[in-house]
Amino acid sequence: MKRHRLDMIAFVLRFLSLLVISQCTLLPTRMLQDISKRANLSMDRYDRMEEAILNSRIHLPQGSPSWYLGASHEMSEAAQILSRRALRGETMSVMLVEALRMSPKDALALLPSVGTTICAEDTLKFIRMMRECNNIDNRYRTYNGRCNNAIHPTWGAALEAYSRFLPPEYKDGVSLPRTDLPSARDVSSKIHAGGPDIKHPYLMALAALFGQFLAHDLAHTPKMVLPDGTRLKCCDVEFENFHPECFPILAENSIQCMEYSRSAPHPGNVFQGCKLGPRQQINQATSYLDLSHVYGTSEETAKSLRSGKDGLLSTQRTNLPMPSKDAEGCRSNSDAFPCFLSGDSRINEHPGVALMHVLFMREHNRIAKKLAQLNPRWDDERIYQESRKIVIAEMQHVTYNEFLPVVLGETMLDKYDLRLTAQGYFRGYKSQTDATISNAAASAGLSFVAALTPKTLDLVDTRSAIKSGERSLLSAFYAPQELYEAGAIERLIAGATAGHSRKPLPPGLNEILLGRYFHDGKTKEVAVDYAAQIIQQGRDHGLPPYAKWRKFCDLPEVNNFQDLVGTMSKETIDRLSSVYSEIQDVDLVTGGLSEAPAEGSVVGPTFLCLLGKTFRNLRLGDRYWYENGNSKGALTLDQLEEIRKITMARILCNNADNLRTIQSRAFILTDPFLNDVRNCSTYENDGLDLTAWKEKSSVS
Repeated sequence: MKRHRLDMIAFVLRFLSLLVISQCTLLPTRMLQDISKRANLSMDRYDRMEEAILNSRIHLPQGSPSWYLGASHEMSEAAQILSRRALRGETMSVMLVEALRMSPKDALALLPSVGTTICAEDTLKFIRMMRECNNIDNRYRTYNGRCNNAIHPTWGAALEAYSRFLPPEYKDGVSLPRTDLPSARDVSSKIHAGGPDIKHPYLMALAALFGQFLAHDLAHTPKMVLPDGTRLKCCDVEFENFHPECFPILAENSIQCMEYSRSAPHPGNVFQGCKLGPRQQINQATSYLDLSHVYGTSEETAKSLRSGKDGLLSTQRTNLPMPSKDAEGCRSNSDAFPCFLSGDSRINEHPGVALMHVLFMREHNRIAKKLAQLNPRWDDERIYQESRKIVIAEMQHVTYNEFLPVVLGETMLDKYDLRLTAQGYFRGYKSQTDATISNAAASAGLSFVAALTPKTLDLVDTRSAIKSGERSLLSAFYAPQELYEAGAIERLIAGATAGHSRKPLPPGLNEILLGRYFHDGKTKEVAVDYAAQIIQQGRDHGLPPYAKWRKFCDLPEVNNFQDLVGTMSKETIDRLSSVYSEIQDVDLVTGGLSEAPAEGSVVGPTFLCLLGKTFRNLRLGDRYWYENGNSKGALTLDQLEEIRKITMARILCNNADNLRTIQSRAFILTDPFLNDVRNCSTYENDGLDLTAWKEKSSVS
């Protein structure tokens, strides 16, 4: 009886505590002080543990596939500072959940309403940020994406958390990923492997390269590292050296374990104040389509990439990006042919990505030189910012006018407000639209590019238009040195516009991505499985399962595997049901990649929904969108008409050294009637007329 009474009292106290939390924004002072003290002690233990791992010298072997994977998820110092704050808040959240015995549902619902004083300085940060926004030259977008939205200056900015279309689902309601699912490697090898590699009938390899370049512009998720930047080793380590941010992937007997360190957490922006809640992840890129990976996401990075004269970006040798300062991030140790420096270290992932960086860097300098001639009174800063604005506008125009129609399909353009305005200004800007890219789109939706990626890039002789060879992805990861070779740019462009993308054959991906990602074919280290990585990342980020995303997208609900008939092939459904015990367990990325592409598209209905909403928000929520005439630095109508002439073919022709011909619509197959091959010289005559940017002399 006494025991029952104590249980009842405990239940009532817990109920009242939850009720108070749900109604209030501040924790009781004593409880806050106790949790804060315990969190400090926990973080002290965390620091000692990291120091011990550092002293043990246990780390990933430099040059291993997992080490290069870490290079693509490189963590900046600013992100490290944010992640430490986030870990402390996460620790407090877990302690509160345990103290009040919250269920995961309670934690998700109640923790965000809890205020603490762990980040009281955020009020001052907000005031400083508003002052900064008032002092910027608002004709031009900032490098870090801040101050784009006057009411919500952090929306879409770099070093902010991804947004959420759906609340995260963690095992404890805070940060613990689900562990009751089949191994991500098992899912990859039994569902995504084994399919044929067939060329896409009309989509060229350039579409896959541009798609990856575009994805890098929108998202860059850092992985956790040790305080000195050393990448975590999570496989084959003793328990005392196993870092709590490790989440390794269980693999088959011959491999046993695949490396995976968790994505860096974000503490919440200044508008969320000092609130607790489920784990969120950092985006080091800006969410805006602004070429932040070319120009950099900070004043410091942008300055390091500029020549300081005539608005130009710095170049080396034959008009290539400057050498990288990080020699370790390159497969070649040759000082003669170093990797490249850009606004994002992923420029060196493979020659195709490096090619895209080179093209837009050259386009900036090409335009800057012409603007300097037209406006001799403009200084370096004015020329640089105007050139940057034009090139960003070109990137936005090519993406929405050429790339999205062939990837998403023409019918989706109207559904998601993606069709560009033919004349005049676009009047659809909405200050209440948050352009911040969603976690689901960044971690899963943009992975559609992998389904298009071929195993090899064709090399084509530009004089004869005959294929002269091919470059395997296997030998190209973090080895872009071939761009130093004479004629390499032209051969890669010719190959990318003559060679085909891979035809998406759900749920398969090419064998190099699955079994030899970031592998050079020589090392004995375990390769990276791309599919297993993005599946594990979805779980790490707490992404809800595939079935819930179908409901979010207003697609027919699925309650069992047979409900997928009509969306996926029978073979695919059989594969899914052989690995997952129930439909509610299927991971978002696996479900999305398993859907049959919609008519005229390369993706299925769920990814169409995620990508459609993402690119709609990027357009409607960007005050500096090139078609928008209401911002202070808006293009004039004459300038806007010139931007509308830009095509990917023109950018290719204008920035290759000796490219002679190319099809008008560069992303798709040539056709003598619908997509004829044109001589590059024709683009010089009817290309972008920059006299629209000539400043009129003031009349005295």
